[in-house]
Amino acid sequence: MPVTRDHGVLQAQVFDRQVPDPAVYAGRVGFVWAALQAPQPQGVLASSYVTAFRNAPAREYTPEWFKTNHPDWIEYTADRTTPAWEFSNQVYTPIDISNPAVRQWYTSTLIDPAIAAGFKVIAVDNIGVRNDFKVSGHYDANGQWVQQFGADPKDPAWVADVLDWLRYLRDYAHARGVAVAFNLTFNGSLHDEFQDKSPEYIAALDQMIDISDIWLNEQGFTVHRVENVTDDEWQLMFDLLRRHRCKPSVVMNKLPTSYWNEATPEQRQWVVANYLLYREAPAMLESTGSKDYAAFNEIPEMAADLGTAITPPVRRGPVLWTRLYRDGMVVVNPSSTKSSRLLLPGRFTDLHGTKYSGLITVPANTGLVLKRG
Repeated sequence: MPVTRDHGVLQAQVFDRQVPDPAVYAGRVGFVWAALQAPQPQGVLASSYVTAFRNAPAREYTPEWFKTNHPDWIEYTADRTTPAWEFSNQVYTPIDISNPAVRQWYTSTLIDPAIAAGFKVIAVDNIGVRNDFKVSGHYDANGQWVQQFGADPKDPAWVADVLDWLRYLRDYAHARGVAVAFNLTFNGSLHDEFQDKSPEYIAALDQMIDISDIWLNEQGFTVHRVENVTDDEWQLMFDLLRRHRCKPSVVMNKLPTSYWNEATPEQRQWVVANYLLYREAPAMLESTGSKDYAAFNEIPEMAADLGTAITPPVRRGPVLWTRLYRDGMVVVNPSSTKSSRLLLPGRFTDLHGTKYSGLITVPANTGLVLKRG
């Protein structure tokens, strides 16, 4: 399992294909989700990449290969003709993960070679808590249609199949001395057709996180690069992270710019303030722009270190949250509209040199990392 740290920011690296030399993140990164190679600097744990419901990254097994060799493995949409492609990607084939033959092929083809190469963690991507790519069923060996799921993306049959598959992957890995890292990204703060805040969605997500050894959440507090997460969506995210605070986790905050350094200092401080508000020792953080994704980003705000926490997160009035640390405190106002006043217990300086003392007004949508002095 990854190293843990009870102070400062423990970074993770999500993909490393833009990192020429892993030595650049030695001492900063504890875990690489989807690494190109198992050997890493001391203290860095690497994981090997697979996708949950497709044959990625094994491109040599084309859709034509599956049609020729295993037509009964392919999952289709309700028209019974179109494969249930994920993200409109027609390179990798959606396969029936409930089929024992598929499971045997998947583990021997995708997982066993990674273990033999020295990886101690398998990173499983694109785990759909919901059936958002409209998998409906498959054909059996005799060419007869087998209906598996209905039109509801939260069909209990889908959730049950995914839970069973994740347990299978975890147990298979554990039997070989290996852990699993699941990408289970929270949809509650998305502003598109995939948004879901329903109790049944959150309950299914909780169950899947519990199965994982390491949990990757690519949503974070920045809504996939567009804006900060605020209001009830912030509360849902915060509550989810605190429920699983003892789970080794990676929370990725995607910034609204091409490169991290083009994002505002205020938003970069927001990311770190939220991390220090919810984090416990197993929590790791990643932040990136759209074009420096998979590179190691030397973000200065990530160097923040207030020492160890001396209180849990505390709600202060209708909107404000604070947490005291040995050498300072963090303040988060997740309201999108309301400012709030706070009496500080001393003199503080934020990550960009601004001084604070006495009674201050914390604007809406603001995070502050405050060091004493």
